[in-house]
Amino acid sequence: MLKKIAILLFATSLSICAAQASSPADRMLSEEQALSDINLMEEAYSRIHPGYTRYASEEEMAAAWERLRQVARGGITVGQFYIETQRALTVISCDHTKVELPRDLREDRNETPVYLPFKWTVISGRGFITATPEESPFSKQDEIIAIDGKPLATIMEEVSPLIPVDGYTPWARRGGIAQSGEFMGGAVDHFGALLQQPQPAVTVVVKKPDGQEITHVANRVTFDAYSEIKEPDQPARNFKDAVTFELIGDDAAYLRVDTFVNYRQPVSPDDIYDPIFDTLKTEQRSTLILDLRRNGGGSTDASNGLARRLITEKMKFVTEARVATIDHSGLEQYLSTWDERAINPPRVAFRKNDDGTFSLRELFDDGLKVMRPAKNTFTGNLIILTSNNNSSGSTNLIAVLKSARNATLVGEKSGGSPNGATAGVILTLTLPNSGVRGRIPVFRYVNNVKGFEDGYGITPDIAAPLTVKDFLAGKDPALDKAISLTTQ
Repeated sequence: MLKKIAILLFATSLSICAAQASSPADRMLSEEQALSDINLMEEAYSRIHPGYTRYASEEEMAAAWERLRQVARGGITVGQFYIETQRALTVISCDHTKVELPRDLREDRNETPVYLPFKWTVISGRGFITATPEESPFSKQDEIIAIDGKPLATIMEEVSPLIPVDGYTPWARRGGIAQSGEFMGGAVDHFGALLQQPQPAVTVVVKKPDGQEITHVANRVTFDAYSEIKEPDQPARNFKDAVTFELIGDDAAYLRVDTFVNYRQPVSPDDIYDPIFDTLKTEQRSTLILDLRRNGGGSTDASNGLARRLITEKMKFVTEARVATIDHSGLEQYLSTWDERAINPPRVAFRKNDDGTFSLRELFDDGLKVMRPAKNTFTGNLIILTSNNNSSGSTNLIAVLKSARNATLVGEKSGGSPNGATAGVILTLTLPNSGVRGRIPVFRYVNNVKGFEDGYGITPDIAAPLTVKDFLAGKDPALDKAISLTTQ
């Protein structure tokens, strides 16, 4: 009898240790719990999201939710649930519509090594290492051929459908595969850790620039360690650090703005822009190259501050800000945001439309008002560098400037919605059983633009994509082309 008890205690202690060692991603949701979260999610998105059927039909959305319910039959892990809810939301085709990891799983990423021990980028469908920590077996410009025995191309195909983009812009997924500020790491690490259940050590086959293939085995790293891997000329996270200005020759200038995010460490956009545009005016420079290729968007004040210095006549940037509903009854306890007024918005701030939606009155949003050029506005030749990374606020700015004045666009196709994004205030929907948090944009904006087909991003006037050959040679074909235009 004592022997049986000892065996039972030993087995119990093993199960406790296993439970302690398991990831929060392995926690099981019962079928009832999962379906309850799914029903709440479908109700919230179908009622609140202003672009719910902008690109998808009602039937397509219903099919996406039904597929999610079928996957949850019999129970599902939190990790699987997170992946499948993200898959369902991509059908909406909105870059701002995504799910965030549950809090405990997010914290686990700072303790459990699931990240590749280097930074990398995707060029022409191939992956190249861009930065490594010290004493790394990997080198910059190594091409990634396979990870843990699986071709990189196959891995990218698996995670790409989980990256949300606006409308019909699949090319915009490229920027989020290797690295992303929206997810914890790029899609290969962020989603791959849940799809593949990686081991602490990773086996990576790389190809050297001379064509030699080498296999390295290295330890994966935590998110904190991954974040510490610094790239040369790394894009800034905050607007205050994101602006670079240089004079080119006797008559041109170069201005790069890597992000408009101005809410984490806010500064006055006037303090950043005025010295630059005062210089352009004083020196009477005739051409400005505006490089927005790393800019995905951010805060309206930083974007509009730049726009005011590039328009030549007063104009409205946005003609309408529309919401699907102002009635969030039954959902309030699950919603949160940085502007609590959005959860129970005042009726007086909106006018009702014939289709049952509501439009925000101009009085309540400065973005709807007429914008006037700044005193130091630049009126010369404007060349804008574009890329697949452009979305949200940066695409909106490019579209308005292209429509309002004779700007020349050079580079790659953009993501985003030039006719107006579904963005603005973002509500967070916290699902009570899984802890997964969904982002729901509140407004659908209508930009004051013409000539853009909804859902297809912006096509540059002059295509100048970065090729593998250019990357390995350290060349920048878009900037080179823009500089050549200043001498013509």
